[in-house]
Amino acid sequence: MSALGLGIIGLGVGKGALLLNQNADSPIKVCAVADKDPALLKLAHEDYGIGCVTEDYQQLLSRSDVDVVGVFTPDHLHGEHAAAALEAGKHVICTKPMVTTMADCERLVHLVDRTRLKFVAAMTWRHLPKIVSARRAFDKGNLGEITLIDTGYVHDIRRVCEITPWRVTAPQDFLFGGGAHAIDCVRWFAGDIDTVHAFALNSSVIPDYPIEDTWILNLKFASGALGRVSVICSAVNSPPEAHQRLVIYGTKGTLTGLDLGMDGVLERETLSAEPSANKERLIEGHANELLLYCHKMAHWVLEDKEPTPSVRDGARVVAVALAAHESLSTGQTVKVRNDF
Repeated sequence: MSALGLGIIGLGVGKGALLLNQNADSPIKVCAVADKDPALLKLAHEDYGIGCVTEDYQQLLSRSDVDVVGVFTPDHLHGEHAAAALEAGKHVICTKPMVTTMADCERLVHLVDRTRLKFVAAMTWRHLPKIVSARRAFDKGNLGEITLIDTGYVHDIRRVCEITPWRVTAPQDFLFGGGAHAIDCVRWFAGDIDTVHAFALNSSVIPDYPIEDTWILNLKFASGALGRVSVICSAVNSPPEAHQRLVIYGTKGTLTGLDLGMDGVLERETLSAEPSANKERLIEGHANELLLYCHKMAHWVLEDKEPTPSVRDGARVVAVALAAHESLSTGQTVKVRNDF
């Protein structure tokens, strides 16, 4: 069977998908790319042999050899590009955040329901080795029922802003752009979030960044569990171990990073985050998570399976961020919408 055709809109993070074409056995390969940067289009054509390179994403969507579209453009464009892909009859891989408005959440959920096409909200933390190992321990019952979960997206993002200045000029809202990782993570473990109360500030660390870069969200889940999400994009020279922080307190044990302590067990366990342990490593580096979603999308399309995280999962993550903004402006605890 020939590989599915993948069209990429946005060659920033999206250029990692070009590595699919280096594997002859890949079930999905890039056949077209769209970007506004001629240098990136030239790279895709000359270094990876992509035949269709264009600055007009509608040209990509019109191609019959494109089965799946990957949306990797700036956050505020995701709604437009993902909706256009679905309208064109394409399955969609959409990077986080899925969108940034409630109207776009409703639009994409409606389109996926109407078209019956596959849509994955590509939350890459779900493929990070230490998060995968934590999830495995949770699924084994080592932690019992979650009572409190605490995670954080902690980043000194100044260098990233220099490379991608749209994050300052648009600007990117880091609660959506980075916080989506952490919000999805706590939802993956503890389920739907019922209410949120938020505090935020602008640290003035990131030059010319005009809105909040530091957030704390206090959460209550539908299960009754409690949670906290920190989004700190101004963490000056923060250590690697601070990134993707995860602490889970349960009725049978406590997980701090990769350190697991279980009730009645004297010896603590250190979980493995090696590639052989999580069995989800195609290459080294951040592009691995993207390639995994591409491979999984091929599986979901070819075997008619339901993707995860789904379009509704993506919408519920966005709903938490929107509720946090409402909480910040009102000072009140805000109910999160989950009925998509």
